[in-house]
Amino acid sequence: MELRRVEDELKSHCESWRQLRRARGLTCDGNAALPTLKELFSKLNDEEIFPPEPEEEPEEAEYDTQMKDEEKKDKESIEYDKNNTEKEVEYDETQMKYVEKKDKKFMEPEKNNSTKKSSEHSVAASKPAVSASESNAFSKSIYIGYIGPEEEGIADHDMTPQQILELLDKIKESLTLLAPKMNKFLNRTIEKDPITRKPRYGEKAMIRVKQAIRAYKALECGLSGVFQDETNSESTDQSSLVSNLRKQVQSWEEQMNEQRRVKQTQEQIELERIANEKLLAEKREKEQRLLEEQRKREEELELSRRAEEARRRRIEEEQLALAAEREADANLLSLVPTKGPEGVREQIEKMRQALEDDRPALDVALGSLYTLFDQITRKPEEVSFRRVRRDHPKFNEDIGRHVGGKEVLIAAGFRLETLDGVKCFFSKEPNIESDMNGWSDWFDGLKKTSQVIEEET
Repeated sequence: MELRRVEDELKSHCESWRQLRRARGLTCDGNAALPTLKELFSKLNDEEIFPPEPEEEPEEAEYDTQMKDEEKKDKESIEYDKNNTEKEVEYDETQMKYVEKKDKKFMEPEKNNSTKKSSEHSVAASKPAVSASESNAFSKSIYIGYIGPEEEGIADHDMTPQQILELLDKIKESLTLLAPKMNKFLNRTIEKDPITRKPRYGEKAMIRVKQAIRAYKALECGLSGVFQDETNSESTDQSSLVSNLRKQVQSWEEQMNEQRRVKQTQEQIELERIANEKLLAEKREKEQRLLEEQRKREEELELSRRAEEARRRRIEEEQLALAAEREADANLLSLVPTKGPEGVREQIEKMRQALEDDRPALDVALGSLYTLFDQITRKPEEVSFRRVRRDHPKFNEDIGRHVGGKEVLIAAGFRLETLDGVKCFFSKEPNIESDMNGWSDWFDGLKKTSQVIEEET
């Protein structure tokens, strides 16, 4: 799993490298400024990357010596038993020692460790090995997985110098974090199993590990060329690609700052121009006023006289209208001598008598009244439910045009008021905090009115 994660991460960085090669910000005379992954792989030297395998003593010589020592001990033990027990013995080729003839079949399971090792070696040797062609094909497929498709060096990808720098820094940082793992993989390529003395990795796993190390080294080589001389202040002959990119970013930022300064200057000039034009316009307007004042002086007295006459007429008309309105309001209030639920019942009865021949209109009026008072009792704090415009078309169509329609509201405690310049029927809610009893009486009256209307419906 660890190898798979490392492979995926390296392939991701290889893809980022190919993306950088196609970036328009990294081209020189139309060609990519970065080498291809294939070129980076070709620069690698396996002898410099992979350490040589340590020399070991031949395994067969050590094994033969152990076998001879064990065979000598077995012969001495059997010779001792033969001299003391007179039992018939023979040399068993399978176990490679002397055994009693009659106990031979029972002693077969008692094979020594050397025989087990020999059996294990024989089983391991019987496992088919990967052929050279298969190994080469597998290695090539892993290699292609890293370098990707053939590249033509065409810049078809838009990236800013800042984006290129961020991607390069990301690859560099990731390779730094991968270094301990790659060193561990590198050390394991020469490790041997302590029992079988075979390499720690199988043939295919070894190919994957080595190709991963090569990909890591190739990317490391590419980055070393990209970041060369970046931190070396003594090098003045050649600047690294990253240094050039940083200079481009710095130059771009300076250009942006200069453009912002130019824009701010232009905006300041524009503001000053607008201010000057405003001052000139005000000056011309003042001069025009002065020129017109002389012409208007003769007209001012006449205009003043006409205005005063019109004002007096308007006041008189308003007073007459107000008096008529007050008289109409007084007449309306006089039509409702009884307030509260009984007064509401009386007005509904008048409406019923007036609409005796128009039952649908009566049902609409009573239904609208019930809806109005039901809304108020449900949400007494909602002012819009307690304010009814006297000139509202829907109100006059359903309720106000009928005898007793407006009177029901007066009987229920609504007042004739002008709110925001609009004449309304308004049910004023007492302050619940300072006048709890008054609020309770007000709310109970609304509920009783709603009940009366529901009963009359």
